[in-house]
Amino acid sequence: MGLICGCECKKCGYQFSSLVGVGFSYPKEYSNTIEKMKNGFFGNQGKEFWEAFPDGAISCERIVVQCKDCGSLIAVPELSMYIPKDSFNPSTVERKVPWSTAFSGAGYNYVSFSELENHYELFEMYDHRCSKCNSNTIIVPGFTENMIDGIDRHVRCPGCGNILEIEIKGFWD
Repeated sequence: MGLICGCECKKCGYQFSSLVGVGFSYPKEYSNTIEKMKNGFFGNQGKEFWEAFPDGAISCERIVVQCKDCGSLIAVPELSMYIPKDSFNPSTVERKVPWSTAFSGAGYNYVSFSELENHYELFEMYDHRCSKCNSNTIIVPGFTENMIDGIDRHVRCPGCGNILEIEIKGFWD
């Protein structure tokens, strides 16, 4: 289950909200995202990764990035790229339980979060670019489904530079 997070600037009126994390259809989303990467939809970085590492994996939960130049907030799939650890063979994975009670995930090729954590190592973080000015972006940690205390839930307003509080507005699945 993911979160709906948002922020609103009381100074200039800027508003932003996004679905973050993953929902029950994660296996389908994962499979579709890989196909898009292989076809170059997200640029050469992902396409070249899949050509070099066909047994690779990605992290495709929804995150928010902020442009370092224009400040735009953009919702994107995370897309960090992972390769199998030395002794792991992805073709040996057998799923004995469904992904969720609402959606089994059967018929979709995906890597679960526990598989990613236990059997893969980070190869490269995805270089998200701003959709408005093509500059580099940074991940905004406050737009996360992680409920750990201490996460900074603030972001700079793209409109006026004011510091905004990121609020959890609800849940989605």
